[in-house]
Amino acid sequence: MPLRLLIDCDPGIDDALALAYAFAHPEVSVEGIVATGGNVSTEQVGRNIRGLLHLLGAPHIRWELGAINPLAQALITTEETHGPLGTGYALLPDQQEPTGKEHGRGAELWVETAARYPGELHGIVLGPSTNLALALELDPTLPSKMGSLHIMGGALNHRGNTMPTTEWNVHSDPEALASVLTAFDRPGATCSPVLCPLDHTENSLITPERRAALTAGGGALLEALDLALQFYMEFHESDGLGFIAHVHDPFVTALAVNTALDNGLILAQSLPVALDVELTGTLTRGQTVADWLGRWGREPNAKALVAADAETFFEHFIETVRARYAVAS
Repeated sequence: MPLRLLIDCDPGIDDALALAYAFAHPEVSVEGIVATGGNVSTEQVGRNIRGLLHLLGAPHIRWELGAINPLAQALITTEETHGPLGTGYALLPDQQEPTGKEHGRGAELWVETAARYPGELHGIVLGPSTNLALALELDPTLPSKMGSLHIMGGALNHRGNTMPTTEWNVHSDPEALASVLTAFDRPGATCSPVLCPLDHTENSLITPERRAALTAGGGALLEALDLALQFYMEFHESDGLGFIAHVHDPFVTALAVNTALDNGLILAQSLPVALDVELTGTLTRGQTVADWLGRWGREPNAKALVAADAETFFEHFIETVRARYAVAS
């Protein structure tokens, strides 16, 4: 039986890498993709998913547009980080053509896919949690139907990458993550969300050497990823971080896949903890807080990463993607 995934994402350059990994993995079946506004608008995210699916050889995969805006604030996008269209210097097929799709169907895709594969569906959220939160409003029993849930987001014992204490995905829709944590902390939930914060996803650094190892030999997909990474690495360099790129999303995707497969490939360690999201702080709205010392007196409602193995991840990631998409070795 294949490992069934639903990926909620906002491509975005590292999201594109995550999708490449998911479609390259021989034991994975991507059952649906939700386009969540974040790095670029929801409509542009949808166009990017459509173009990527063409390059991935999977144009038949169902995908839907999520909500136009987060739950309680207007959408903020990051074209300076990911480029005007969200894929850096890469141009995807029909990337500037309207999707013709209706906004708001992403939440329904969560609900419908979980109902189709109860207990078998593994959810991965790589952007803001907006559409998963909306799905939980449509079907409060959704947590009882999930095999696992991994969320890229938050900064626990780490500086933020948006405001001083906030990570982009949570900063973009803090109410959504708070809602998800509450919904999965109820009787009947079959899994605890695994939060993958900057503390450990920032260890996944694309260097020039890793980029070359991934994209050597070309082919339409790898050429697009190479052009996207050029922009992404230039951005990180302009931000004072060197000619590298943090690729959070493919790490989280590989972690979710290999944890569910239970195949002995250990990419990270996590611990149960009580988590919450600051919603009202004037300086800290959107901050994720982990009560490692038990000061709140609450039982753990999630797991959070406490260690990650970037070297093992990159070896596995590059091998997996190239085995499926490299034209020449």
